[in-house]
Amino acid sequence: MPDKDILNKKNTLVNKHLCNFIEGKFLRDYRNQKGEIISQNEYAKLCGITSSTISKLKLPEGYNIPMSTIYNILRHEQYSLEKFFTEFENEKGINIPD
Repeated sequence: MPDKDILNKKNTLVNKHLCNFIEGKFLRDYRNQKGEIISQNEYAKLCGITSSTISKLKLPEGYNIPMSTIYNILRHEQYSLEKFFTEFENEKGINIPD
C-alpha cells in the first residue's frame, strides 16, 4: 500500500495538470454561449462558480479542484465529460504522477 504522503503528492500533481489544462482550454478568453467576450466575473456567474475559483484555477500550481467545478465549467462550455477527459488523457497521458 502506497504511503499517504506519496499519494498526496500524486494527487497534487494530477490537480495541477487538470487546472492548467482547464485554464489553457477555457480560461484564456472568457466567452458566453454566443461566443462574445465577457469578464471573468460574468463567466464565473454563467458557470455557477466564483471568480476566486477561476483565479485559483489559473495559478501555475493549480488547486484541489472539485469535480463539481469541472462539471460546471464543462456544462457552460457545452463540453462532455468524456470529451474533456479524453483530450486531457491524450495530452497528459494516463499515468501523470508515475
